[in-house]
Amino acid sequence: MTLRSHLRIGSPLWLGLLLMCFTVYYYVDVAAEWSDPHGIGWAPGMVATALGTPSSYCTAFVAVMAAWEAGRLARGGFWELAPARTRAHVVARQLWPAVTMAWLAALAPVVVSLVQNRTVPDGWSLLPLGTVLADLVLWAVVGFVAGTKVNPLIAAPAVGVLSFLLVATSVAVGPAWWRQVAGSIAEAPVAGETYSLAAAAAPVLFTAGLAGAAVLLWTLTAPRTVRVVTALALVTAVTFGASRIVDGWGYFGGMRTQAVPTSCAGHAPEICVAASSKAGPESLRAEVTRTVERLQSAGVAQPPEKVIDTATQGRYPQPSSAKTWYVPLTSSARKGELGYQVMRDAVRFPCRAPQQNWARAVLAWAAERTGQTTPYEKALRADPFFDDLIWQKDRKQIDKVLRLPESGQRTWFAHGLDAACAKGRTA
Repeated sequence: MTLRSHLRIGSPLWLGLLLMCFTVYYYVDVAAEWSDPHGIGWAPGMVATALGTPSSYCTAFVAVMAAWEAGRLARGGFWELAPARTRAHVVARQLWPAVTMAWLAALAPVVVSLVQNRTVPDGWSLLPLGTVLADLVLWAVVGFVAGTKVNPLIAAPAVGVLSFLLVATSVAVGPAWWRQVAGSIAEAPVAGETYSLAAAAAPVLFTAGLAGAAVLLWTLTAPRTVRVVTALALVTAVTFGASRIVDGWGYFGGMRTQAVPTSCAGHAPEICVAASSKAGPESLRAEVTRTVERLQSAGVAQPPEKVIDTATQGRYPQPSSAKTWYVPLTSSARKGELGYQVMRDAVRFPCRAPQQNWARAVLAWAAERTGQTTPYEKALRADPFFDDLIWQKDRKQIDKVLRLPESGQRTWFAHGLDAACAKGRTA
């Protein structure tokens, strides 16, 4: 079929345009805010986030279109005609519009994300995209065989729903390895992570098994029972092999780790952020230094030697120490909360679960002394159990403390840290 014929009577091109509009709209409306949460331009995370949910819709689309196109050939008696071309050639000519549009629908939000964040990807960043594109071709084969063997009025919706549910719901069911092989991109790489070759290959292996089984059912010259058993054996073997590849990965497995290039500026404290961060260390250092100086004058903490952006620490950031603080510098600067986050990291209780009444009072005093009362109150009001009565009570206590001399305030602060971790004490 020529391009003109596809444009005139083929549904994949026009429906594919609608799908592409949907995937771009979904990214802009839902996923864009998560594409670069730390503001450091981490391309692997952008690509995976943009592909996430749209990949399941693209899978269903290409499977449905392939089944429908196969049904058109079957209804026209094409396979009863004398073969002028190989079967593979015919299938490829029939499927290219649906596959091409599904590819464009998957690629479009990725391009929008990278352009929006002004980021250039590398090969490791694009591994999830390669997985999705390969899976779409294989699902097209599965759909085509289904439309050839079964009435397309039944096969098209059945294979569409099956493929969509298999990919989209894999993140909601156990075991954990299933999401790794079903083709769902559920967890975007954080800074310092990219998908590994094994993580990219496992879903393709599984889908290739489904496509191979479908082709065997269609082309194998053998009794039906033999074809069904052979196809099931292939699917079982491939699924087992893919599950062995991802065994033990858990929900965040299959990631290739690397050090995030950093850029540092200043001294005592030295400020370090990701080299790709949209906010350079020089622009952040003034606010950090100002807050650190206020903390020191209030007796809260001694200045650190280095303040490192937690965005460079990957999925499991290191805890702060007296000389090195780990603070979400870039993301908090974007929200206008840089000083608050520095203050919050500096106030450390000697226990993991301090009593809330003392913790609120101590933090409210530190916020007042560092000029961070507004962002601190905003953070408190995000808690649905917090109300104005609690805030008024805390403010009365802090106003009394602020009237004390410097030595008295420092004594109260030290007492508050201990009292917050002593059972039975009340503010």
